[in-house]
Formats: sequence, structure tokens, C-alpha cells
Amino acid sequence: MHATTDRPRDTDHIDPAGRRLVAEIPAHIVAALAELDTDYNTAAGMPHGSNVEHAERALCLARVCARRAAWWGVLARWTYRAGLHPLHGKAVILAAGKERDRARFWRDLAADWRARADHRPTSDAAGALSNWDELGVTA
Repeated sequence: MHATTDRPRDTDHIDPAGRRLVAEIPAHIVAALAELDTDYNTAAGMPHGSNVEHAERALCLARVCARRAAWWGVLARWTYRAGLHPLHGKAVILAAGKERDRARFWRDLAADWRARADHRPTSDAAGALSNWDELGVTA
């Protein structure tokens, strides 16, 4: 019986001439991430002079980051299925996690800006954005 392993060996991605073989990332993943870069830049350029505008901008940025995280997840699955070295998959998983963190940051920031616009207390983690003093709120 022949035993196989799902783990790639260090030599799995080298052709007989000694050149490193690189799997081509599916075009739809590359295109989606590129489009999201454009979307992020567009959202970052939104007006943000008022509390409401800040909230809308932050919410748009949160949505883009959440979509980026999802596409990085698609790339991570593809990376492992394509049999690339696990280090590539781990790097992509870290990128997805970073985008999830960014999405959470922008969502929280949007909620704080919305609270300011509605004259409600912001979260206790708002820091410099906190309006507790303005509203007479004590901890």
C-alpha cells in the first residue's frame, strides 16, 4: 500500500530545471480584491465634515473591509487546495484577520459617530471621540 500525505514537500513547487513553480491565482479573486481597493479609496474620499458624514464614511469603510476579509478567506481556501506551501495559506489567513479587525474598527467608529450625531453617549472605548463630558455622563 502506498501512503500519501496532504502536506506539500519543499520540492513540490520546483520543476526539474530548478525553477520555482507558482500557481496562478484565479482571476476572479484578483479582480475582486483590486475592485475592493478602488472601493476603499472611494469610501476614504467621502466627505466627513459632520458627525453624520463621519458615520456614513466609517460604515462604508467597514463594509469594504468586511468584503475584503471574505475575499482573503476565499484566497486562503484556494491556497490550501492548490497545494501551495502552508506558509502561503497562513499569510493569507493573517491578511483576512487584519481586514476583519479593520472592519470591526470602522463599525465601532461609525457607531460612535452616529451616537455623537444623535447626542447619545459614545462607547467607553471612544477615547478622544468620547462625548461623555459634553453630555454630562459619568462612568
